Amino acid sequence: MFTNSQKKSDRGFTLVELAIVSVIIGIIAALATPNVLGLLNRYRVNQSLSTLVGGIKETQRQAMFRGISCRINIGVNTNTLTGNPNNCLLQNRQIRDEIQIRTNIPGATPNISFSHKGNTTKMGTIVLSSENTDLQKCFVIALGTGITRIGTYTGSNTGSVSATYCQRID
Repeated sequence: MFTNSQKKSDRGFTLVELAIVSVIIGIIAALATPNVLGLLNRYRVNQSLSTLVGGIKETQRQAMFRGISCRINIGVNTNTLTGNPNNCLLQNRQIRDEIQIRTNIPGATPNISFSHKGNTTKMGTIVLSSENTDLQKCFVIALGTGITRIGTYTGSNTGSVSATYCQRID
């Protein structure tokens, strides 16, 4: 039949082997977690920029399509985008709460107005950032023409914003 040495080899893992594997998995998880969280936070900033740009572009298109003046309000404290009149932005947009919005567009509630030709009477820069990542994204709109630029913001993550620090994405 079987000898003692043959029976021992069929028992599986020892407690020491299991402990070593658990420690190795723990170390790998500890190293990977910050990278995954950083990736998630960068994704949230990029997604918020897409939401912002989509809302502004939709407002501009609706102004030209309807032949009326349309305005998008940017709630820097509430992280909401609303249209005025209501049909200028088909649906209000919500930017994630953990994203900070900073802008140099004047007003208690910063806004961008578009004429029936898609032109704007304001220029400005909007910066989106999160405390959980160093990544800052920016949106710049030109006076009159309504031409826009998006990019990575290289300026300070506090204080006033400037279009100078908005580096275009290629």
